[in-house]
Amino acid sequence: MLVRLPACLLTAALTLPGASRAQNHEPFEDPPISYSESKPVDAVARLNAAAAKQAEEIRSWPARRRLRWLLDQLKVPVESQLLVFSKTSLQRQLISPSNPRALYFSDEAYVGWVPGGAMEVTVFDPVLGATFYVLDAQQPETEPLVARSQECLLCHAHHDHTPSLRARSVFPDPTGETLSGSGGANVEPGTPLNERWGGWYVTGRTPGLRHRGNVTAATAEAFTNEPPLRGEVAPALPAGPDTSRYPRATSDIVALLMHDHQIHVHNVLCTANQESRIALYRWPAMRELLQLPADSAPSGSYLVVLNSQAEKVLEALLCKGEAAFPADGIQGEGSFEKAYASTRRPDDHDRALRDLDLRTRLFKYRCSPLIYARTFEAMPKELRAVVLRRLSRGLLAAEPAPEFAHLPAAERKAIHEILTATLPGLPPDWGK
Repeated sequence: MLVRLPACLLTAALTLPGASRAQNHEPFEDPPISYSESKPVDAVARLNAAAAKQAEEIRSWPARRRLRWLLDQLKVPVESQLLVFSKTSLQRQLISPSNPRALYFSDEAYVGWVPGGAMEVTVFDPVLGATFYVLDAQQPETEPLVARSQECLLCHAHHDHTPSLRARSVFPDPTGETLSGSGGANVEPGTPLNERWGGWYVTGRTPGLRHRGNVTAATAEAFTNEPPLRGEVAPALPAGPDTSRYPRATSDIVALLMHDHQIHVHNVLCTANQESRIALYRWPAMRELLQLPADSAPSGSYLVVLNSQAEKVLEALLCKGEAAFPADGIQGEGSFEKAYASTRRPDDHDRALRDLDLRTRLFKYRCSPLIYARTFEAMPKELRAVVLRRLSRGLLAAEPAPEFAHLPAAERKAIHEILTATLPGLPPDWGK
């Protein structure tokens, strides 16, 4: 019998039920964010408006057709497919090593689907940040085709108390259940590759790299004893999953690395957006408390928040603290790299931020292409101006600040030139 459960992305955060919200009140539920009460103006809101007259027809389509339609509408490349078999979702009863959950992503959207279940979507609203939806063929006709969900902030509001994305590495048993005491953790930029991807399939052409993916065990100790249990990067998926149920038969290592990178950067951008908006909203009350003139520019604690968040944004964008790659680099199947490069923005020297290195690091020029994303563009203008001003000065400085010290002078110069040629809306003092 088909079991349908509330949908939740592994990399997603959703709004809390009312009772839980009262006990675990978060600042994003208050003005100026008002997360649960506000109507999003994101990509899914536009999609629902465009597809309203076709909603019932789309619900009647086979799941694979609905999935491809959703990916096409959100401009998410199917080559980004990742497969996760750990039961780390509210659709846990459907997930197993033989029926993994597929994840797809772009710079602007994340889509999840497990065969037999609903489709999950995360996109980004200019004020709310990450917003979360489900496309379920059994939804009532009164619901939007892709309906905003209310289920998952209980697990996914832990990134600085911001609705956030998550990528977990756990120790799974043979059914995909997380073993007790497994020490599973969110993947961060500095997480060593040999500790990543527990509960995920990992395919590609990188022999010799050992990691937590592709393997299960009966006890957590198997993963921690000497020698610890580790999987390899397999050229193909194991025999367990029925690959005919999925658009592709891959869970590519390069896509996994990009997914890890993007989740971290998106979380930092969403937190910076929220914290700076809240600080600016509170400024009038602070100004009155300090008995300052009504036209006084924001200062004090507001500037502390702005500068603190700007520093975190810069460190995330510039890939600071990135984990070391194996001596022979990383090689995937190749399809994801081609799809990823298809939207590159080259400068006059044919250099682009989407150019991958994969020998010692992810990007050739270590400034995340998410600087082009709506998530960055939608940050309050005050914060965006501070980030770009510090970015320009740091890239051009003879003696780099700590946020830039990991970048050689030639790489800093190249990044500045690429951004000058390709990033719209640069401030007047850019390059000065």
